[in-house]
Amino acid sequence: MHILVIDDDSSLCTSLSYYLERHGYTVHSASDALQALDVLERHPVGFVITDYLMPHLDGIHFTEIVKADPRFRSIPVLLITAVVDGSVTDKSLRKGVALTLQKPVDMGQLLNLVRFAE
Repeated sequence: MHILVIDDDSSLCTSLSYYLERHGYTVHSASDALQALDVLERHPVGFVITDYLMPHLDGIHFTEIVKADPRFRSIPVLLITAVVDGSVTDKSLRKGVALTLQKPVDMGQLLNLVRFAE
């Protein structure tokens, strides 16, 4: 499965990508939501992991755009965030995010969520 990882923190993006690749996934990365939309156009992405707070568009607005496009509507989106606020989780779920995960990311939990979505 192809996974798209979106985060403006390049070290986190790299570590998530490396971990998922070691577990057999093809990973595409983007440093912001605008780059991510381009990746979606060019690759058969089956799962998206996005940060919440990013330049240009946050992860929730990115998800709204993805879910509005019939080509991408069925792709599950996992939102990762350092914001400890239940309203972020509630809003993200209402806008189409399938799952949320708190930072710092527990890699084992992340892998379980990705496998569950397959």
